[in-house]
Amino acid sequence: MTKRFRAPAGMGAKRLGVLFALTVLAFAVPAIAATILIEVGGDVYPEKCRPCHADYSETDNPKYVFSHGNHITYQCSSCHPTFPHGPAGTQTPVMKDCFNCHGLYHGPQGVIAKGDCEACHGGKLVDLRPASHTADWAGAPHVTPAEERLTTECSMCHAKNDCDVCHVSERVVWSPPEPMIYTAGNGCLACHGSPNLIKSGADGIKSYHVTGLEASAHNELTCPDCHIDFAYADPKPPTRVWYVNAGLSCSAAGCHDEDDITAAYEASAHGAALADGDYASATCGSCHGGHDIARLDTQAAVTDLYFASEQMCADCHLDRWESYHDPYHGQAYKRLAEDAPPCWGCHPAHEVLPSTDPESSTHPARVGETCATCHQHADAGEEFAVFSADMIHQQEAVRADNLLHKVLAVFPGGR
Repeated sequence: MTKRFRAPAGMGAKRLGVLFALTVLAFAVPAIAATILIEVGGDVYPEKCRPCHADYSETDNPKYVFSHGNHITYQCSSCHPTFPHGPAGTQTPVMKDCFNCHGLYHGPQGVIAKGDCEACHGGKLVDLRPASHTADWAGAPHVTPAEERLTTECSMCHAKNDCDVCHVSERVVWSPPEPMIYTAGNGCLACHGSPNLIKSGADGIKSYHVTGLEASAHNELTCPDCHIDFAYADPKPPTRVWYVNAGLSCSAAGCHDEDDITAAYEASAHGAALADGDYASATCGSCHGGHDIARLDTQAAVTDLYFASEQMCADCHLDRWESYHDPYHGQAYKRLAEDAPPCWGCHPAHEVLPSTDPESSTHPARVGETCATCHQHADAGEEFAVFSADMIHQQEAVRADNLLHKVLAVFPGGR
């Protein structure tokens, strides 16, 4: 019996010829009849490379002395965010991409990988002179371009003493406008930009994927601006706990260093506990958030912040949040009443103190003053405060002690 092959509608003669040739080849050489499909988009991982690179640990480029095998514990996409082979040729990582890890202090873990050029390039450094380095560097105008790229290019390979080699002989006195410490910007996203960056632990699987930066109030900052112990110089963070340091960086980085706010926080219940070594105490980041913190430049953002008491406070004060349920304050606030107070309406955000502290806004001697900030139309003095303050967080206890409710509770549905 003879089988006829009919080309699908729209298939050109050239394409049909290629298909026919491949079919003949498959029958003629059974050993290579299996089809190999290589995805050329998305994340890069070893399975995509092995069909052509059986030993992908080898490196053919003579400028490098390192092996891919040294990086086998890292995701391929950390260095190759896109498939490197394309119509325009093979794209290799640029030096800046290497510094996403090399020379970087990764919090308490220390330096991830060596930052010395010789560690990867051996004695071939002469081949690595960038185009910005002219032969007559000393005679060419170089102060302005050098300062413009001081931390993004120059400090990648040089320290100030390299500049002093010429400056001292020429009797030039120069100090950099900022410390000569390299920064790769948001290079951390080479790893933390992948949703596959997860770890398994006693508490289950935890993701280290960073999201929300693009729309956040901090989208123009670099990662080390807030993560002060993830940098290219030996850091001196306030604690050994990286997330605490990040939470305190708002003032340490010089962005929100208003003296009154910083001093108020340090004297508060949260700041005092942290100073005593209680790293579970709230930092700036604990309440305000981090990667996805919003700009307060729209009314919608301001409203979202106003009704964020549960997100900000309930993680640490769940019992107080659940008991914040009296009809005029808690219940109304949870139903999004704009004239009902959030937690910080009675407990100042930065200056919060225990109610036993005479300076606290909820101390018996001052609670009337606190109530009067909203209840200006009433006689919100001591008598008013004594009568109503306890009900705000003790509504259920007050109901339970009320004689009428005790009687009604006897009957079905009486409460």
